[in-house]
Amino acid sequence: MRPEHETPPDFMRWEELSSLVGSIRTRSLVARPTTVDQCREALAYSRRNGMTVCVRGAGRTYGDLALNDGHVLLDMSGMNRILSFDEDAAQITVQSGTRLIDIYQHVHHRLLFLGASPTESHSSVAGAICANVNGKEGWHHGSFAHQVVGLKLLLAGGEILDIDRSHELFNAVVGGIGMLGVILEATLQLKPVPSPYVRVDRIPASNVDALLEALAEVEKSYDAAVVWIDAYARGSRIGRSVIHAAKWLERDDTDAERKAYLEAGYERLDKHRRFGLALHEKVGPVLSLMLQAQRLMMNTFNRLYYAMSRVTYRAGRSSNSELFLRFAFEASFTVPPAHLVCGPRGYTVQLTFPRADARAAIVELLEICQASPCPPVTTILRAHKADDCLISFSEDGYSLNFEFHPKPRHEAASRAAIDRLIDATVKRGGKIHLAKDQVLRPEQFHRVYPRYRELLEIKARLDPEGLFTSDLARRVGIDPARLAEEGA
Repeated sequence: MRPEHETPPDFMRWEELSSLVGSIRTRSLVARPTTVDQCREALAYSRRNGMTVCVRGAGRTYGDLALNDGHVLLDMSGMNRILSFDEDAAQITVQSGTRLIDIYQHVHHRLLFLGASPTESHSSVAGAICANVNGKEGWHHGSFAHQVVGLKLLLAGGEILDIDRSHELFNAVVGGIGMLGVILEATLQLKPVPSPYVRVDRIPASNVDALLEALAEVEKSYDAAVVWIDAYARGSRIGRSVIHAAKWLERDDTDAERKAYLEAGYERLDKHRRFGLALHEKVGPVLSLMLQAQRLMMNTFNRLYYAMSRVTYRAGRSSNSELFLRFAFEASFTVPPAHLVCGPRGYTVQLTFPRADARAAIVELLEICQASPCPPVTTILRAHKADDCLISFSEDGYSLNFEFHPKPRHEAASRAAIDRLIDATVKRGGKIHLAKDQVLRPEQFHRVYPRYRELLEIKARLDPEGLFTSDLARRVGIDPARLAEEGA
C-alpha cells in the first residue's frame, strides 16, 4: 500500500504512466508546474513526504529514464515558452518544456536549424539535454551537448545556478539524466542553412565493406545521413544497407515564400503524425500477429526494400528534393511506433562503437542478433562525434539502433543475446544510449560508464538527500550510498 502523505498542491495528482515502448507501466504523483515557484513547491512537498523526484520533459524516452514509480514525477511540459531570440548571434533561449518542433517553427524560415534534433520532433529541450540526444548529422554538429550555450538549473534546496559551457558542472548536467536538478531554461546555438530544403540520395550498399566505403564519401560530401541495415543478410552480404544521405540546397525564396511552404510543411507533419498514430493503433494487432513469423516477414521485406533501392539507384531515380522537416522527422510517423514494433515485452537498444573498429563491430553485433531467436525488427546506423559529458553516449564513431520484439517463449534467450551485445560493445570501448535503455544491469552500467562516480560525487554535493532520481537510476545502481559503501 502507498503510505499516507499530506494533501498535495492542486497541480499534483496520481496518474498511471508508461514508457514510450509501452512495456513498463508505473504509477506516480505527477506535478505539472507552470512557474518556478510551483517547481520549488513540488520539491518541498516531496522532501516533507519522503518522496523522490524524477524530472520529465515530453516523455519521449524509450525506457524508464523519465519514470519514478511510487514517487513524484515533475512534468515540465507546461513550461514551454520561447523567452528570447537573437537572430544575429543565432541563439534562442527557451523554457525547458519547449518542444524541438516549436523551435523550428520559430527559426527555420529565417534559414536556421537546430543541430542534433532526434527523429522524435516532440521531444523537449530539457529531455534532449538530460539524455544528450543525437541527430542525423552527428559527425558534423555532434550531440545535443554541442548545441547548448548555457542553462539555468534549479537545485534540490531551491537555489538556481546559471551554467555555461565553461562552468564546472556543464558536463555533469548535460547528459546527466536529470540526477542533479531541474533544468528551467536553456540557450541553444542554431546553425545557418542555405534553405529549408535538402536533396536526399538513397545509396545502396551490398555489404559492410561497401557500406563503410560509401559512408566515408557521404561524410565528406553530405550534411546528414541515416542508414537502414538489413540485419538478416548473412555471409558475404552481411551489413547490406541503404544510406539515406541529405545535402542542403540553395534556393532563392523570399522570407514570405519560405513561411508559406514551411507552414504547409508543419501542417503536413502534424496531420501525418495524427494519421500515422491512429492507423498504427488500428493495425497494431495485425502487426503483432505478423511478427509471430518475424524471420520470414522481415527477411522478405528487407530483400525487397534493398532490391527496389538498387534498381532506382542504377536507373538514376534515387534522388529527390524535400523539406528538411520531412527528412528529419517524418520517418517517426511513417513506421509503426516503438510500442507496436517492440510489443509488450520488447525494448530498443542503441550501441556506439569507435570508428576505427567499425567493420568488426558491425559484423559482430549483427551476427549476435542473427543468432538470437528474435532478431531486431528494425536496425538503424548513424555517425557520431565525441563530447566530454560524464555520462556520454556519443563518441567518434557509429551507432546501431535495434528494436526487438521478443516472443514469450524466447524471452530468456533474447535477453541473453542482449547481454552478448552489451558485452561486445563494452569490449570495444563503446556505450549504450540511456534514453533508449531498459535492460542494463548495475554491473553492466558501471562498466559502460565508469565516470558515474564523478557524477555521484557532484550529486552528493548538490543533492545530499538524494531527492532527484528515476527508475533507471535505481535499476542501474546510481546511488550516492553506493559510493560511500565502496569507500570511494
